[in-house]
Amino acid sequence: MLKGVNRKVVEVHNPDSLYFEKAVFYLKPNLTQVPMALLTAEARHCLHPAASPGAHRSPARRAVLWLLLLAGAGAAGFLLRGLF
Repeated sequence: MLKGVNRKVVEVHNPDSLYFEKAVFYLKPNLTQVPMALLTAEARHCLHPAASPGAHRSPARRAVLWLLLLAGAGAAGFLLRGLF
C-alpha cells in the first residue's frame, strides 16, 4: 500500500544487463542539496562495487601474497616434518 509520500529517487538504467532494466534508489529525506552527479556515481558504485577505484589489485601484489602463502605453508611443513 502506498500513501501520499513524495520522495526523491535516482534511477540508474542498465541496458547491458540480461535481467534488469533499471535500479531505483530512494534518497534519504534529510538530503536536500546533493549534486546529481555525486548521487549517480554513488548509485553506480552500489551496483558495481568492483568498478570503483582501488578495487582491482595489481598483479605484483597478488604475486607477493601468493609467495607469502607458499612460504608459510613450506615453513609449516618443515616444522611438522621435524615433529614426526
